[in-house]
Amino acid sequence: FDALPVAGLGCETRRQNPPAPVAGWSALAYILVNEMTSAPSRLPSALDRHLATPAAGEIIGIPSYVEKGAELVTPQAIKGLLGLWASLQRKLARVEEGSRLRRRLDVLARFVEEAQEGPGASGPALRAATFALLYFLKGADRIPDAVPEVGLLDDAMVVQAVLDNHCAALRAHWTRHQRVWPEEL
Repeated sequence: FDALPVAGLGCETRRQNPPAPVAGWSALAYILVNEMTSAPSRLPSALDRHLATPAAGEIIGIPSYVEKGAELVTPQAIKGLLGLWASLQRKLARVEEGSRLRRRLDVLARFVEEAQEGPGASGPALRAATFALLYFLKGADRIPDAVPEVGLLDDAMVVQAVLDNHCAALRAHWTRHQRVWPEEL
């Protein structure tokens, strides 16, 4: 996913017509911008603003940013992410297969997909995992994803914060589904 040339573009920005392709954007970037800006908001406005302004002029660490974002995730936001599932899968496919980030994102995606209907459907681990996946889906974030070599570094840090704070809940979910927790995560 190539970063959007408009800083701070969030889902709250709505257009009457789909955006026209912009030179330098990949087809996937165009599709994601169209999906995230032309449909009625699938995310609560406070969460949308938090995703659109990762630092809002203040210095905030990744764990605090993720914690605040997770607090803003509602059942509507989880449904919003599920509505963007095809876009998420397309972006995941662009992350190197077998890489640590890809394995971690796959774990979070599977967790969100399964946990949103089961026990803990509104629990903190599900909200945090949802936030991390929404952050990943956004291309214009703290470090735009199109920046060579480091564009996904901030995404990896957000995912790490979720794993650090919710590893026990994620492992318990894996155990309930009779799966072995990945060693190389």
